[in-house]
Amino acid sequence: MDRNITDSNKRNGVRINYDLIAKQYAEDFGTYIEDLDAYEEFEKYLVKDAQILDLGAGTGRTYSYFNAKGYQYTGLDFSKEMKSNAFEIHGEFPYVLDDMVDLKKHFKEKSFDAVFAVYSLFHLPNNDFKNIFSDIYDILKPNGIFLFTYQVGQGEEMVDEPYLKENGKKVLYMNYQSNEDIEKILNLFSFKELYRKEKIETSEAAINNNEVTTVFVLVQKIS
Repeated sequence: MDRNITDSNKRNGVRINYDLIAKQYAEDFGTYIEDLDAYEEFEKYLVKDAQILDLGAGTGRTYSYFNAKGYQYTGLDFSKEMKSNAFEIHGEFPYVLDDMVDLKKHFKEKSFDAVFAVYSLFHLPNNDFKNIFSDIYDILKPNGIFLFTYQVGQGEEMVDEPYLKENGKKVLYMNYQSNEDIEKILNLFSFKELYRKEKIETSEAAINNNEVTTVFVLVQKIS
């Protein structure tokens, strides 16, 4: 892809795409929970009344799951339309409208028991991807947990966004990581791995369906 495209432009392109697909996405996924096993594994390590931050909150399906169980949920997403649709479905709830690379503008160190970042970090360019782990480590309380996903591969590319139904236009930015890349990043911090799951996408609505393995990783900050 064009090396002259800045990291900011890459992230902004993702935001524009999610604004465009927000309504349809809300209709399909506003309350639907996939990968329930990963949610349940995450929940095993939550303390009572846990403070949870969801990076890439979208249309609020994660809110609907954790709020019903009594946890204190805060969402963050940079798509205005995703937030608007989330509020239409679930009513208003704590939701920060901003880029996740700026999360420390909003949250203090050691302020969350858990961070949830599923199907979101793979839209971050490399420098942002690495820096987000440092920011998350800082805002987690001791023994806090962090569930995230990445897609296995090398480098970055523009791919089709299935919900735009414009095959061949390659408008959505994706960044891939090898398992070794992730291990190196995690080794920079005092994280203990608790759970790992690999999944090959099969849905027609999935990005890179049947091509890329998505990995779920749950880690804990060791105090």
